[in-house]
Amino acid sequence: MSDDGERLDVRLERGAVEIDEVIEIARMLAVHLDAEHAAGRVDGAVVPSRIELRPGGAPRLLEAAKEHRGQKAYIAHEVWGIASTPAADQFSMAAILYEALCGGRAFPGDDSDKIRVSITTGNRVPLAARVPGLADAVDDVFTRALAVEPADRYPSCSAFADELVSAMERSRDAQVLVQKPSSRPPGSRPPGRMPQWDDEDPPIPWLKVAVGMVMLAAIAALLAVASK
Repeated sequence: MSDDGERLDVRLERGAVEIDEVIEIARMLAVHLDAEHAAGRVDGAVVPSRIELRPGGAPRLLEAAKEHRGQKAYIAHEVWGIASTPAADQFSMAAILYEALCGGRAFPGDDSDKIRVSITTGNRVPLAARVPGLADAVDDVFTRALAVEPADRYPSCSAFADELVSAMERSRDAQVLVQKPSSRPPGSRPPGRMPQWDDEDPPIPWLKVAVGMVMLAAIAALLAVASK
């Protein structure tokens, strides 16, 4: 690893990653993994500790080592204990990008057995629960890439990355709030306001004003009668 680079697993200790940087990671992984698959090879060890973030440069995937294998939170259930597959590489890629977006793992569990149950049953925490305001279309992409059945995932890692980036860009074009993600638990802060709402004055509650004026006039009348 270069002197000015930082591994993604280290970066995630401080919380989620900027969305634009997540997009760069997605594109980098898609190019690398699809090239491996086209050559008849499977990576089988795609984990955050292999991804190097470089200030002013594109992220890169470091060489795989023994310690990169067997990290259950990023392994599709169908290949636990056996050889990996291209669809499983896509699953690992999606699990990493999910965590980068929100700062938390897609599948909960504090030991291998619990993680495996979460992955096998598809018990994933929705992104909207962790990133208030994130468009549903983005979470829909992860639903497919992290599908329990390999056949339900995207046909390639590039297809997954393209759909993910497109969902994010459509959100921005439609002015759907896509915040910088936070690793804070749900409910720790209110969701942001829609951008266009911030530029508008709130409507004047004319009905309440009219009712108030009538009440004031009635009170004045009563006081006038009482003073006679």
